[in-house]
Amino acid sequence: MRKNTDKALLGFGLMWREDEFLLPVEKELKEIFSDFVISSDVFEPPFSSYYFREFGSPLKKKFVITQSLINKTDIVGIKHKTVSLEDKYRIDGKRTVNIDPFYIDLDQVIVSTNKFRGNRIYAGEGVFLELELFYHHGSFQPFIWTYRDYQEQIPFFNRVKSKIRGYFV
Repeated sequence: MRKNTDKALLGFGLMWREDEFLLPVEKELKEIFSDFVISSDVFEPPFSSYYFREFGSPLKKKFVITQSLINKTDIVGIKHKTVSLEDKYRIDGKRTVNIDPFYIDLDQVIVSTNKFRGNRIYAGEGVFLELELFYHHGSFQPFIWTYRDYQEQIPFFNRVKSKIRGYFV
């Protein structure tokens, strides 16, 4: 039987336009949570026009995994901390960095959000959870609602899974 089914590694989806704004946010995330141990390549997020009005364009995104093994229920408080961090770095009311906390274990990638949709589960305090990817047949798999950036980064999440096995067995 696998240990730590109530635990997961903490990760963040980071989206920004200008690197000068990302650097202090990354520094604070590392101070609050822990160092990043795995990072995806930087990519231009697909279908990001939703954010253009707030951030401008073109946008950059990456996924990072920390060395923090968290209780899965802690994601609610972590979401609140990251919203506060986004607010701290706003300019003229607009975010300079979008921070989406998620957790990953050997079977799933779960993203936290403050926005309701029918497939999301309410976790409390205004936070919803969405199962973005699940591991099946040797690879993470998407759902019909999975954001395209998570779908396109499945090879990254598969690499993460292969590196984190020791945390859970």
